[in-house]
Amino acid sequence: MAEVEEICADLIRFDTTNPGGREREAAEYVAALLSDMGLDPKIIEAEPGRSNVVARVVGTDPSAPALLVQGHLDTVPAQAADWTRHPHSGDIADGHVWGRGAVDMKNAVAMTLSAFGTALAEGRRPRRDIVLAFVADEETGGRLGAGHLVAEHADLFEGCRAAIGEVGGFNVPTPSGPPLFAVSVADKGLRWYGVRAKGVAGHGSMIAQDNPIPRLAKTTLRLLSADRPYTVTEPMRVLASRVAGRPVSSPAEVADVLATQTGPFGRMFAAGVQGTVNVTRLGAGYKENVIPGEAWARFDCRFVPGHEDELHEHLCALTEDAEVTLLRRSPPVLSSHEGEWFALLTRALHAVSPGCDVAPFVFSGGTDNKWFRTLGMETYGFTPMLFPTGYDYPAMFHGVDERCPVDALRFGVRVMDELISL
Repeated sequence: MAEVEEICADLIRFDTTNPGGREREAAEYVAALLSDMGLDPKIIEAEPGRSNVVARVVGTDPSAPALLVQGHLDTVPAQAADWTRHPHSGDIADGHVWGRGAVDMKNAVAMTLSAFGTALAEGRRPRRDIVLAFVADEETGGRLGAGHLVAEHADLFEGCRAAIGEVGGFNVPTPSGPPLFAVSVADKGLRWYGVRAKGVAGHGSMIAQDNPIPRLAKTTLRLLSADRPYTVTEPMRVLASRVAGRPVSSPAEVADVLATQTGPFGRMFAAGVQGTVNVTRLGAGYKENVIPGEAWARFDCRFVPGHEDELHEHLCALTEDAEVTLLRRSPPVLSSHEGEWFALLTRALHAVSPGCDVAPFVFSGGTDNKWFRTLGMETYGFTPMLFPTGYDYPAMFHGVDERCPVDALRFGVRVMDELISL
């Protein structure tokens, strides 16, 4: 079995851009590695070229509940001209693996393959059945990937009571002492809105009768500048208390600790304690000398589990002069941070990083865990990595010059190897 960084580099070299690409070649590469381990991988496609790979590693204890380890093979697009190294180079340089997918999430796929490849080559089987699923289409919602598997091939996940995927298991900056690892126990819910303002079209040289662009701009600014109340869940209170080294309870203090004392993770954690509203697209008109008859905007809104109605009411209250359409909805997921599965992940981290602390958190985005949750699984973000000081992990997601430290990958392999035996 190749080193984890080499597997990660190989995966990056497959262009699995979504939209616009296909996962087939990457899936065949993964399936070949799984076959070399003595497993029987299945390649399943909802559409030609949009490939998913699933394999089951049979454990030694049939009574133990099975675990799903899942990761996606697709990536978001990248503009090569903006990058220091080509986004599909898979270069291993300066102690990092470079390229699109290095942290989202071909790194996790490589860590899983490396850990299982080594364990099975040494004749070590897991105690429980472990299902490995490497899927397509996560970056555009997962309908052709995890969604297809859940709807049409649920039998492949028989006995699985929990699933791990992105994003979590990373260390959060602390002033001193042992590392603090954050494991995601929740994905925020998603609501995408279209907001349309209608006006009166006319000649660009005349006094506008009713130009919809300024009105839409005012509506957008109202939405973005309005105060959003804190919606703090228990996992975020626990995380803030661990970061601060003392009990933290009030919503405002939780939000302040997470935003100001977690280094580059501040923006991500701060988004986990309140609903967010972000404008992502704008459009109007078709010619410079024509006042348009309408203008539109798109909003990406995320809500903390249990607070969907509040977010919707907030948006509608501030858009009374516009037409609002719900374009897409995805529910939140929330799993226990006090049960056996979270304890299992904690044990794996403790085995590799003795004395470390582990805390739960609410992830600001959404993952394929939402699909697998529909099969009754507890779901967690667990891509274990130990990062060096100064490494801006959140900035790597969908960012320019995405790269992952080689040492972090190797750490993750050790943690996954421990998890195999638990």
